[in-house]
Amino acid sequence: MRTSTLNFTQPARRVYTATKKAIQQCGQFKRIECNDQTFTITARHGMSLLSFGENITIHVVATSTQKTEVRIESASRIFLNFINGGANKKNIQSLEDYIRNEVYKLCSDEEIRLRR
Repeated sequence: MRTSTLNFTQPARRVYTATKKAIQQCGQFKRIECNDQTFTITARHGMSLLSFGENITIHVVATSTQKTEVRIESASRIFLNFINGGANKKNIQSLEDYIRNEVYKLCSDEEIRLRR
């Protein structure tokens, strides 16, 4: 299992909205489930030659009114899958990029609208 934490200086709802959009649009995951009450997203990554697939869990947590943590976990779907070819690490890295880009776009658009 691999984990990662991203920090943002934005409200949790805004970060959760951007994260949810990033997961739904990136096209890498199946069975995406979003819980808008707990700000949790779960998804599955499909099978490959070296892996039986991975389960992805993302928690968006407000650490203060203007600070948010995004906790990403990627774990093999079958516990016997010791060698997964680095799939968990790749999932984490690509998700970090997608989420950062989407939060940046959402927050930039918000700032542009406020200045006009």
